[in-house]
Amino acid sequence: MEIRRLSPADAEACDAVIASLPYHFGDEGGRAECGEAVRTQQGLVATTEDGSIVGFITWKIPEGLAAEITWLAVEQSHRRHGIGGALVDALVAELRATTRYLVVTTLAEVSEPNPPADGYQTTRRFYRRHGFEPVWRPDGWWNDENQAELMVRDLRRAYRG
Repeated sequence: MEIRRLSPADAEACDAVIASLPYHFGDEGGRAECGEAVRTQQGLVATTEDGSIVGFITWKIPEGLAAEITWLAVEQSHRRHGIGGALVDALVAELRATTRYLVVTTLAEVSEPNPPADGYQTTRRFYRRHGFEPVWRPDGWWNDENQAELMVRDLRRAYRG
């Protein structure tokens, strides 16, 4: 696996990664937002030996002290092989010298009372394993059915993954 910068030519391959994850990207509006992000934001992609894109991460830096992971996805058949963690590690390595915090917003547990085995509880566990801590569940940030949870990682604190 190789991790490299996201380029505009990667957009359709990233769309295919999104399409492989219907539970996580089942909302048409969310898919459109993600598709826009891979076309306009900074990002990294994970590729196989043959150059196929199997995962990506995008981010933005809305304030000087924090960067926000806007989207992270790994193709369904390649999940649980360390690709998502490698993408987060590569992003942290890139940002650590200039950015204090890395934040991500994901679906809160209250929004998922009967999740499938591969639901967002695995997403929340993934982020916790990679040094993120849940810090805030803002009311009404998304909508009544989909409550948000903000997680933060302090990039200056030592982390053992």
